Amino acid sequence: MQHLRSILKSGLGVLLAMMVASGAALTSILMRLTKRGGVQNFQSIFWNQVAQMIFVLCLTIAVRPKLRRESWKETAVLVSGGIIRVVATVCLCLSYLHVLPGNTSSVVYGLGPVLTIGLAALITKERPTVVHIIGMVICICGVTMVGVSMNAKETNNQTVQQQVVTLLYPISASALLTLGLCWVLLRWLSKRGVPLVTHMFYYSIDGILLLPLAYVVEKPKWSFPPDTWGLLVAQTLAYAMQYLCNAAAIHNETAATVQIVKVLTVPSVFVLGFFVLEMVPNVLEICGGAIVTVGAMVVGLWTWRLNLKQQRRELEVGTGTEKSGPGSVQVVKIRCKSGSEPGPDSVCENV
Repeated sequence: MQHLRSILKSGLGVLLAMMVASGAALTSILMRLTKRGGVQNFQSIFWNQVAQMIFVLCLTIAVRPKLRRESWKETAVLVSGGIIRVVATVCLCLSYLHVLPGNTSSVVYGLGPVLTIGLAALITKERPTVVHIIGMVICICGVTMVGVSMNAKETNNQTVQQQVVTLLYPISASALLTLGLCWVLLRWLSKRGVPLVTHMFYYSIDGILLLPLAYVVEKPKWSFPPDTWGLLVAQTLAYAMQYLCNAAAIHNETAATVQIVKVLTVPSVFVLGFFVLEMVPNVLEICGGAIVTVGAMVVGLWTWRLNLKQQRRELEVGTGTEKSGPGSVQVVKIRCKSGSEPGPDSVCENV
């Protein structure tokens, strides 16, 4: 049991990132379904933020973290990071609604790790390893194949303006959110000892700005059939859990690792889209999804193994053994009261 707990603890960040990928895929599919049921763009985004705020406020009340930081710099980063995240969330959700899910995920999660690695190296001083770079290149190759295929299917029935919008939404979301600025800032704050719930509070409370925006941009509807309400509740729950897992993953693992593992959103969207939306991927998309899976799993499993080795090494140092398991030798120091070497008549004790 102790060994299993150690394995799970060392891979916590990777497991959470995989849950984020699944949650992002589910959210994108559900948002398209609720749009078919009459839920408008900003209204859908607003309900996502409401569910997220409810979860975070409950956590804040239960944990009661210190919300006001002693350093003005940390407080400024928390507030600005929350505002940036709201703007980026709008771009990301609009891309889910107006662009095919696979194409959105390809642009967002394909470009994401590149700038995340650069920002992490500059801000948090977490430099990428060779495995990170190899995994990132593999993922980029996979999402490029998916993006080319999806773009070819879309542009046949689109005007030039629609094609520009198709790329504008996900690229904007990439530049602001998925390319890592918000999450790298969160990682920087985590390394400075800011509690996880404090991050969540500041990153969620700014979502209230979307309520007046929902009324200004488009008049929201409040009368929906029961099945649409059910889909909307499921969508908001999936979005909230995705956010909580994302914040916890960044808190436990490097931003570069989390962003690369999150590229698993692309194959997850294809799987869910096939069963829910009856979207059948072509051969190029299937191959691209498989390549993405390989790249993300290489980084995830390597990071998991590295964390497990480091955890075992720290445990060995803590117990004072050279090796763990059978045959390990524990060094015990002996001190004699007379100050001489231990002998038959010496009175000695362990140090």
